[in-house]
Amino acid sequence: MAVTAVLSPLMILFGLKFGTIEVMRYRLVQDPRNREIRPLTSKSFTQEWFNKLESRDDVSFIVPTTRQISASVEAQIKDNSRSKDQNKINLDIIPTDDGDRLVMENGASVPNSNQCVLTNMAAEKLDAKIGDTLIVAAKRYKGTRYEKGMLSLKVSGILTDRASTLKSIYVRLHILEAVESYKDGQAVPEYGWEGTTPKAYPLYDGLVVILLKKLNKIDEFKLINNTGFTKIEPLTTQDLYGRAGYLLSPGKSIYLLSTKSKPAGHESVRSIGFRLRGKGATLIPWVSELKAELIDRSDHVVNSFNLLSLSIPEQKAVNVGMIPIPTWSGEIDSDEKSSDTAKWRRIMLPESVKSLDDPVQMRITRGDDSFVFPIQIESDSIPREIEQKNTAFVPARLAGVLNLFKRRNITFDNTSREFILARRGYAGFRLYASTIDDVELIKQYLEGEGIPVHTEAERIRDVTELDKYLTLIFWLITTVGVIGGVATLMASLYASVERKRKDLSILRLIGLSGTTLLRFPIYQGIIIAVGGFGVALVFFESLAWIINSLFSSHLQAEESLCRLAIWHLLIILGATVSVAILAGTVAAWRITRIEPAEALRDE
Repeated sequence: MAVTAVLSPLMILFGLKFGTIEVMRYRLVQDPRNREIRPLTSKSFTQEWFNKLESRDDVSFIVPTTRQISASVEAQIKDNSRSKDQNKINLDIIPTDDGDRLVMENGASVPNSNQCVLTNMAAEKLDAKIGDTLIVAAKRYKGTRYEKGMLSLKVSGILTDRASTLKSIYVRLHILEAVESYKDGQAVPEYGWEGTTPKAYPLYDGLVVILLKKLNKIDEFKLINNTGFTKIEPLTTQDLYGRAGYLLSPGKSIYLLSTKSKPAGHESVRSIGFRLRGKGATLIPWVSELKAELIDRSDHVVNSFNLLSLSIPEQKAVNVGMIPIPTWSGEIDSDEKSSDTAKWRRIMLPESVKSLDDPVQMRITRGDDSFVFPIQIESDSIPREIEQKNTAFVPARLAGVLNLFKRRNITFDNTSREFILARRGYAGFRLYASTIDDVELIKQYLEGEGIPVHTEAERIRDVTELDKYLTLIFWLITTVGVIGGVATLMASLYASVERKRKDLSILRLIGLSGTTLLRFPIYQGIIIAVGGFGVALVFFESLAWIINSLFSSHLQAEESLCRLAIWHLLIILGATVSVAILAGTVAAWRITRIEPAEALRDE
């Protein structure tokens, strides 16, 4: 009973400590919201940034999000028997993807491309059930009227209240992108939503100006004053050949207009043409050298080139004595208005390059991204007298579009045969750490990149510190209890030996060795320890059941406020037996001091 009196409160205390912390940790770990990391600022995040973050081992799930102002739709259940407007509500769109822990751990599965998952609040407002068809409408204001893009989605799941208490709909990212594009006035052919198509536009690093006479200082200043160009540089024909790759006949005044920061567009070229009207100027947009590859249908690299830009009407090229003379049109205005990209998706190769069979494609690479589109090889080649190593010419507009790819994503639409602007970036993200212990590491990483985030790190830290302090208190009480238990057992076993001195001396007298007698107090201590542990275990289980019953309304199905694992009980039993053996050993030492003659003396 002395052992039971020591073990029982210790087991209850440790059971409460372990159960409470485990409940808190279980709720932290099981609730994905505690592993969520939310950005506090809106920036433009590129796909390369998402790929880099996704490759981290401590990141469990990440998906981009768009601008919040575009992430809302109007929804209602299809063929609802009640009035049409009764269950029509606005929902926030939240993107999801494979591996979304918030969806998967809250009663649903990740939807596919024509499905959606609703929060419990949204389902109640819509009176929706799993299997219902949801009519989703993206609304935009155009001109003087509202327009709607309609989409049907099947409800594949409804989340529990733990996931969110907001009216939200979880869909694949491409649906959210489509809604944002439609609200920006763009067309979404995938869903039949009408609108404009954002076409790629050329950006030039500079403009070559060819004149018959030299400009005065005032005219030179006019060319860099509010035109988009900030620097003017006179060139010789050899300078021009080194910069642009083509030659002119002597006797011309040549200037190169350029910019310091961002490139110039068609408006800047038009502005220069307006200020030089009447001077017989020839304008040739210039783009600094670009790296490109020609590939075949099997994506095998046929050749690599450094691309230079060249666009000038044929008659003007003859007048200025240009070599080579490009066979494509050089009219900037007509190029801009033309929707037929085949006119300027061309390339002029050096004579030294053997003829290539069409069709071929060109690939431009930027970091981990690449841009591929079909291109036509011109029959005319670059003459050998001006040929530079691995250098080819393309129309200025094509070079300008490829120059734009340095700054923005571009795609080539095989249906419309046009260069289309792709998404510039994403406004935010949904990010979940692999474990609650990884949250702080990811937070430090993101804040190191200048991205302030919100996490549940403080709550996690509170649980960790509570665990540390409770463990310290437990070990302090345990130490006192163990010392008291050792003293109690030692005193009990020592007193038992003293009471049995006569019997033990008789056993020594009849021939039992001291080593054999040493086992008596040790075995007695083990029996007392095991018996005391058994009674303490009964007390613990009874009190734990009472405690868990009293707090059952605050606990979930798999949670216990007071509990010990099997391995905890085995450790306690082992520690108790070890203490008993230690106490029995001290008592056994007393047996070795008993002489057999004491039995004869008593007789």
